[in-house]
Amino acid sequence: MIDSSKPERRRHERFPQVVEVHTRCLVSSAESGDAPKDFDGRIQNLSNGGVCILSGSPLPPSLFVCCSFPVIDAPVQVPILMQVRWTAKRGYNPSVYVSGLQFVL
Repeated sequence: MIDSSKPERRRHERFPQVVEVHTRCLVSSAESGDAPKDFDGRIQNLSNGGVCILSGSPLPPSLFVCCSFPVIDAPVQVPILMQVRWTAKRGYNPSVYVSGLQFVL
């Protein structure tokens, strides 16, 4: 059941998507903590403001990353600059994390 008494915090409607992406951190390993330099992830949903992505490592908030989004039916990947806004462990499996990434314009 959804609690309608809580105000919606999201500014943009989410749209379910399952898209594999390659992501590259844009800071040195010392600044990013335990975040991987490069990793593959899976987008779960997207909006006009950003994406929700699953990964095998926690991503520190404020980290800048470049995601390469595939273009459907074309051999092209579009690089997009994003910033990690939050990360949480998903379920009981310690190697799956869900993160919210905001588009940077």
